[in-house]
Amino acid sequence: MDSEVKVQVVCVTYNQKDYIKDALDSFIIQKTNFKFQVLVGDDCSTDGTSEIVSEYARKYPDIIVHIRREQNLGCLKNFIDLCEQANAKYVAFCDGDDFWTNENKLQIQFDFMEKNEDVNICAHKVGVKIDKEDSLFNYYKDFNFTVPLDIPCLKKVTIKEIAHNLPQTSSIFARWKKINYQKFASEGVAGDFITVCLLLGDKRAVIFKETMSCYRKNSTGVFFNEDNIYKHYLKTRPDYFRFLPIIIDYFKHHYNSFGVNSLEKRLLIEMNNYMNAIIETDQWGELLTVKEKYPNVYKQIKEMLSEYNVKLKQNNKLGEGQADLLKKSGTLMLIKPILFLIYYLKKIPKQMLFSIKGFHSFLAYWAFALVPKKKNLWVFSGFFKSNYMDNTKYLYEYIVKNHPEIDVVWLTKNKNVLKQLQQEKMPVLKMKSLKGVWTMARAQVAFSDHFKMSDYDNRFGFNAKTKFINIFHGFGPKGMKPVGDTIPNTTIPGVRLSSDIIINENDSLSAKIIKSLKYPFIAPFRELFEKYFAMVCPGTPCNDFFATPWRVKEDAQLKCGYPRSVDLYNKKTPRSASKIKILYAPTYRWNVKDEENMIKTLLEKVPSLNQAMEKINGEFIFRMHPHTWRNYESSIIKKIKNYTHFSISTEKDIYKTLSDYSIMITDYSSIGWEYLITQNPIIYFAFDIDTYNSSDCPFDMDYEKICAGDIVKTWDEVINSIYEYSNTPDKDIERRKHVLELFFPSEYNDANNSVRLVNIIKGKLGL
Repeated sequence: MDSEVKVQVVCVTYNQKDYIKDALDSFIIQKTNFKFQVLVGDDCSTDGTSEIVSEYARKYPDIIVHIRREQNLGCLKNFIDLCEQANAKYVAFCDGDDFWTNENKLQIQFDFMEKNEDVNICAHKVGVKIDKEDSLFNYYKDFNFTVPLDIPCLKKVTIKEIAHNLPQTSSIFARWKKINYQKFASEGVAGDFITVCLLLGDKRAVIFKETMSCYRKNSTGVFFNEDNIYKHYLKTRPDYFRFLPIIIDYFKHHYNSFGVNSLEKRLLIEMNNYMNAIIETDQWGELLTVKEKYPNVYKQIKEMLSEYNVKLKQNNKLGEGQADLLKKSGTLMLIKPILFLIYYLKKIPKQMLFSIKGFHSFLAYWAFALVPKKKNLWVFSGFFKSNYMDNTKYLYEYIVKNHPEIDVVWLTKNKNVLKQLQQEKMPVLKMKSLKGVWTMARAQVAFSDHFKMSDYDNRFGFNAKTKFINIFHGFGPKGMKPVGDTIPNTTIPGVRLSSDIIINENDSLSAKIIKSLKYPFIAPFRELFEKYFAMVCPGTPCNDFFATPWRVKEDAQLKCGYPRSVDLYNKKTPRSASKIKILYAPTYRWNVKDEENMIKTLLEKVPSLNQAMEKINGEFIFRMHPHTWRNYESSIIKKIKNYTHFSISTEKDIYKTLSDYSIMITDYSSIGWEYLITQNPIIYFAFDIDTYNSSDCPFDMDYEKICAGDIVKTWDEVINSIYEYSNTPDKDIERRKHVLELFFPSEYNDANNSVRLVNIIKGKLGL
């Protein structure tokens, strides 16, 4: 793509010779003060569409790019491939049977997006043109535009407001970012819905009041090509059952459940549409496919059909006439109120549901505090209640093996983790089970390596009397000092200081009274660093830049190393190893462009890195940060498949094998400082340090002073450092010893970290 192109238009077409000219004409008449380009994905058309697109591409080579498929891919794969080729700042969409009606459309949307950085998508009203008169297309006939009809134009809205009725494709103009479609859109037909959700995320969208495109309903459209609305629902709604739960899970993990209620409501609407279609068409066999592919959705649809099932059974057993009589006086009259109650409970506004959950959490936090605690009952949980890794895993396994006097239980909501630990005969419970809740309520101590607000839930037993211990998952230069009461670089609700509810000695009498009154209502929804039972601090930087600024009390700052470091002390990579293994483990980037640039420059250097590995008899292993949700695996595998000295690591628990590496390359990740325990060379590849430190994740520490090896900014410099360290591994050894002693002083960091930590906690509990 020409680097000056600011906007690319994604246009899919297949056998639309009667319509494609309208679309193409509407593109080339656009008046803009920037360059734009139209990617036309012609899905191996056989009716003359290809010839029309080719002619336009010949006449307007700077605008129209004809991408003709050699074989038919299908609408969704065609669409996804175009999206993966797009790399402009903005992308607009228009299918081949739709067209734009305003020659200034692109300029209007471009200007707006340039001035509104908080907006990821802008759209507009869309006219509807019906080319076929039948029941399905007449369904749209009364719409003079297709946008979220209850959303005011020019108001900045979010996925919460538009999840039930997203803007029509031809109106969308988006701030572009690469999307990993593999997980969301491997099959089906609704690529536009997925794309809008992922591009919007937790940012804003705006709908313009102008009508600037036309949505044509005709028999060539892939999505609406049935002759009635019920057949349409039976054909298309299973696709929603496939991708909506994935999107909901994605929003839970990456946007802290922002918009999830609205997306779940949309899923219920589609279930209801599907259920009505089955009843109207008498296609009950379709349910078997849903049952097989989407059992959770099937279960909910079955509940929706409960009233109809009762009627159906009465008809089958008694005959329609007798069933009607029974309906007026008898069993159904007793059952109906219950069915209606279930139905209307599902329609409770999301705000009320949120309030109910909050009230439940509030009550549980204080009610479970009344349950007597067992000093020797300790519970553990993983990242967002799901993972099984890091410090909590190592300490949990150590206690299970060595301390029978401690009743230890792992709590999880992840079915795979539950199954794994059950198979290994380890003490584990489902967090939401009655036994899990009761265990949590009685536990004296709860461990986490993230935050209690992410890893535990008051509704499932965590309470005001639980003694919480944070074994944080690592620390480096990345800043987490509070700004006011806000903790930077985290999006977990409630993770902040609590100056508004915690009384201090300087408070006036009135302030103390007000805080005392507020505390019971707010405390259940806060991290409460100030009341931590303990926080593990393996070195002075952890105390100075994390625990103390977070107001963890001094006697709660435990001088102890990390349980996960044990293998680093026990195993040392022999200097005489026949093969030099080099690990590149960069940290997470909030800024997608920085992360994409990191991957791009790495892939460009794969041949050079592979050549360097051949010279030193080495192997280069690349590992993304485990919390990186953006997926680059397929592009990396494709690039490295012919390079025998280059591989990627998908191992979740890097600490089991970290000591196997001869040299590490990292940037600002805490893993770089923990790797110093091996005393092997480390290279700090800080190619984006200026932007990272200024905008992505500002540092609290002086980066150059805490680095214990070469700080480099290009891959050529990295390769030079690899040669140096492979020939002289003791280069910078004194520096490595000095920085290691700063971060992990030998006084209380060694292979006995878990032993030391258990003894400290037992002492504090009086065990």
